[in-house]
Amino acid sequence: MHIDLNTEDATLLRDLLQQRVKELDKEINRTDSLAYKHELQRIDRSIERILGDLSAGLDGSTMLVR
Repeated sequence: MHIDLNTEDATLLRDLLQQRVKELDKEINRTDSLAYKHELQRIDRSIERILGDLSAGLDGSTMLVR
């Protein structure tokens, strides 16, 4: 899948995802349910991967962001 974002939208999305990662980290550390913790960690890894791709596009190392 390919999504075209302008730089302003990509920056906003990156900032929102970074904030969500911080929130997830706190939630992961506070939960006692192992199953729930694993699900949160899976989501966290997915967001981190997306953030990496998005940041690479913003840095100009890929053509992901226009």
